[in-house]
Amino acid sequence: MRWKISIEGSDEITQGHRLEFEIAKSLDDLAAGSLGLSVDDGKTILASLQRYFIEQQCALYVLFRRHCQGCGGTRPIKDYSARTIQTVYGAVTVESPRLYPCRRCMPGVDFTITPVSELCPDRATVELMTLTAKLGALMPYRAATEVLADFLPGQMPTRHTTLRHRTLTVGKRLEEKEEQRMFFEKVDTQERRQCELPLPGDPEREFVLGIDTAHIPQVRGHETRSFEAVICHASRGGVGSDRGILFAFSGTSRKRMRAEGLLALKRLGYEGKGDVTVISDGEDCLKRLKSALPQPATHILDWFHIAMKLRPIEQTAGWLARRLPPNEREELLEDIAAVRWRLWNGQTDRAIDLIGRLFQDLKADEQGSSAIAPLRGGLLNLRIYIEQNRGSITNYGARYREGRRIASTAAEANVNNLVARRMVKKQQMRWSVRGANLLLQVRVALANGDLAERLAYRPPVQPSQTIISPFVPLPLFQRAA
Repeated sequence: MRWKISIEGSDEITQGHRLEFEIAKSLDDLAAGSLGLSVDDGKTILASLQRYFIEQQCALYVLFRRHCQGCGGTRPIKDYSARTIQTVYGAVTVESPRLYPCRRCMPGVDFTITPVSELCPDRATVELMTLTAKLGALMPYRAATEVLADFLPGQMPTRHTTLRHRTLTVGKRLEEKEEQRMFFEKVDTQERRQCELPLPGDPEREFVLGIDTAHIPQVRGHETRSFEAVICHASRGGVGSDRGILFAFSGTSRKRMRAEGLLALKRLGYEGKGDVTVISDGEDCLKRLKSALPQPATHILDWFHIAMKLRPIEQTAGWLARRLPPNEREELLEDIAAVRWRLWNGQTDRAIDLIGRLFQDLKADEQGSSAIAPLRGGLLNLRIYIEQNRGSITNYGARYREGRRIASTAAEANVNNLVARRMVKKQQMRWSVRGANLLLQVRVALANGDLAERLAYRPPVQPSQTIISPFVPLPLFQRAA
């Protein structure tokens, strides 16, 4: 049994094209259970079609580039070479001529242009670059190479470094597109209050940026064994609202945080109206984001980190209370519970005074039990943490009852999704600051679901903007002479 596949096509210049190829199926294969087209047959068909389409497209583009837009003449060809283009349906080798500039418009100029390299500068199609970037960002490079070899026809990167290079190239382009967005899509940072009617308890008026840091192992030869990366989750509204927008980058640059934060607010619909709130764990590098955003902006200390410091204190106090008389036991437990209640309701000064009193009362009995020293140490650490972030503590209970966010849980969850799973956990490798930043750009675009949109971004052209060519065609009379 033989099947003949015939395809016809036409373009703007040539008359038409026709492609035919056959697929043979024997009765023995059918008896053995081979029903329909196999994976290899599908790869063969797609590879043939891809090779034919790319050859015709490249030939058409070469004809277009040979035509001089200035005088209507034809650019001469210097020489020919072969260029291999990697696609999702296999590698295609095409003829790639080099062209001289038009001798009439630019006499004496000897540089050459290669139309095929203009079409595909990476020697791989955009679809393949995007696909390899997705796989390289989600799994180790070696595993991603094996997946490509199994599922794509003839697409076998001989080394995992090829896939890594493509992934980081896509990350570099994402970063360049992001810089263009930051330049053209500016946000008004002047101080202005909410101009709409102040609706009490409306969480949609608030733009929340939950920000956290992650530590990534650094390549050997540096002073430090790891470096920091900033992960931020920007959303509008309270608990249960949309998933928001992520941005991440290596380092803790205030300028980069400001640019990324303003762009995230722009994407969320911020137009100079609304409340801006930053939630972090109190690190100095993260608190700087508040002053860089449109004012008025508020910084809130993450309640989760406060609760993490309270929990061991409560556990140690509960163990110690079992060894105290009933009256002292109730008093100790009530005081510890009062510390949590005052912090939950934003009574910072009262909480600090109570922590100081408990610290002094336990000093007299420091030798009486082995649990007193850890309890006093926990109280001291909590007091220092609260005093350092005194201005960032708010009434968490009121915000919680209004349905607003009180913790940077979304940012911390994305620290695990973006950084820990790919760069830290079970990954026996180290990263450079630049390489980690480019990989983070790809992983963030995948998490936001806008990889294709970000790669396709084009900066807007102003109406008054004109493009001046360095080569001016000769005037008509001089050309005739």
